[in-house]
Amino acid sequence: MDNQVIRVAGIQMQVSPDLPANLERILAGIRWAAQQGAHFCLFPEASLSGYHGKFDQAEVESGLDEIARACRECSISSLVGTCIRENGHTYIQLRVYSADGRYLGAHAKMVPTLGDRAFCEPGTELRLFRERGITFGCLICNDLWVTPGCGPYPDPRLTYQLGQLGAQVIFHAVNSGAEQRYLPYHESNLALRANESCFPIVTANAAMGTLPVNCGSGVMGSGGIWLVRADPVGEQVYLADLIVGHDIPLRESSV
Repeated sequence: MDNQVIRVAGIQMQVSPDLPANLERILAGIRWAAQQGAHFCLFPEASLSGYHGKFDQAEVESGLDEIARACRECSISSLVGTCIRENGHTYIQLRVYSADGRYLGAHAKMVPTLGDRAFCEPGTELRLFRERGITFGCLICNDLWVTPGCGPYPDPRLTYQLGQLGAQVIFHAVNSGAEQRYLPYHESNLALRANESCFPIVTANAAMGTLPVNCGSGVMGSGGIWLVRADPVGEQVYLADLIVGHDIPLRESSV
């Protein structure tokens, strides 16, 4: 749809090994974003299960049911990161829920790091989603930047592939830590890949306590400039209004 205006919210939250604590933060984030009039709310990688392979599958499934219910009650679309077991395999997923609580599908991390592969399998399908009149793709952390030192993996340029398929926006869930030597690489990748495909990249990283994250949470515009960027330290939230296809912020804020 031409000149489609969407308001996106991102939640830079602490991701704990404790699923109930994560779920409480996610539900609070959904409610906050809905109160701000957001159409989409993005959470970090593994924000529900915790970033590990020892999660309880029944707890994950129950938590996802609560998230779907919250989306329906709040009339907001949400993208939630979790580890999950499907068909005998463990994946790191970004799961997409509609504003009426329907599960629209998931993106499974296609370039997991060497550490990830100790407990998860790579995803195999790059797909598009359509919700609220826009077409978007999802990526998870190393999918976008294929960081040197995180495994001997080729760069499939997934952002470029999604652009060629027709994505207007990318939602990028991250849990990349606090090691600052990676900061220039991560953020220059966001800038260059958004510019190459002429779309905004909406990103949400996991908070690292009192340490700054090594990639900002916010919206990277197609010109390679942050349209909005949350404070890198601690739990943060942000909002940005975008005209899809133009990535012009009508209003932006970080809280």
